[in-house]
Amino acid sequence: MRCLGIVLVLGLAIAACGGSPGPAPAPAPALTTIATPRATADDLEVAVVNGHAVWGSCVAAQAQVIAAQAPAAHVPGPDQLRRAALDQCIAFELLAQAADARGLAAAPEVAPAARAAAVDRLVATDFEQRYRTPDDLAPAVDQLMQRNAWRMHILQLRASTYARFVVPKGAPPDVDARAHALADRLAAELADQTGLFGVDVTDAARRIAAGSDVKLDTADVRPTHQDDLVVPYARALYALPEIGRSSPATRTDWGWDVVVWTGGVEAAEHTREELVAEMFPELRRRQFRIWANQIMKQLGVHVEVDQAQLAALDAGEGP
Repeated sequence: MRCLGIVLVLGLAIAACGGSPGPAPAPAPALTTIATPRATADDLEVAVVNGHAVWGSCVAAQAQVIAAQAPAAHVPGPDQLRRAALDQCIAFELLAQAADARGLAAAPEVAPAARAAAVDRLVATDFEQRYRTPDDLAPAVDQLMQRNAWRMHILQLRASTYARFVVPKGAPPDVDARAHALADRLAAELADQTGLFGVDVTDAARRIAAGSDVKLDTADVRPTHQDDLVVPYARALYALPEIGRSSPATRTDWGWDVVVWTGGVEAAEHTREELVAEMFPELRRRQFRIWANQIMKQLGVHVEVDQAQLAALDAGEGP
């Protein structure tokens, strides 16, 4: 049994309220009412949707799912995580009530698990059939493509780090010669190395420049197209065969540079159809929110959130 159509259709991590997150939840027992039962005697009522309770057990379960599925570097903070979980539980309650209002909970095929299957059936018969392909959201797709047309023709942008032995304007030839010699030493030291990082060139340059009267400048340069760099620097950077390699000593307007290619964006060509296929799942998720909000307005849904009870979940007072 599909626990929720929202899960399969839109990829939203919505677990059955009052349950534990898992890849294959067991079917719920037959219910005589569309209302969600509390999980335990001390389950906290954190919100009310048109008189029906949203329980803390649902929010706790959803928070675990959201945290588990978020990239490690982008796990929401406690407040944001709790709010997102609450929104999902309220959305489930809303759709369950909408399904009940349309008589879907009484259908024979949903009797074994009235609540979850009724929501499943509402999504399948209303949302899924209306928004199946990009053509069903053509105006929104066109707007999205106008903003993302640049992604069809992505230029190569190389990030870099340089060590520059500075030659001030008007400096005598011997200053230029000393700066050139230091840059040659650095370039020779790094020439056969691979997998270099910016810190490697800066550390080696500082060591080589120690005790010299030649000024050393180092900096990281964001991913930049070669046409937006000064010509000598662009030639040095874009001649490198792979990320992590260093250039020969290169004379620029400011001195003698040694450049390391550190990353960036690779050139790519995509068709409109490829981009639309990539962006359609997220566009469909947005449309789902719009669709759910329309149902909320049609039903005149009133939502009350008990902030104190919700905060108590973090304090360990709830399930």
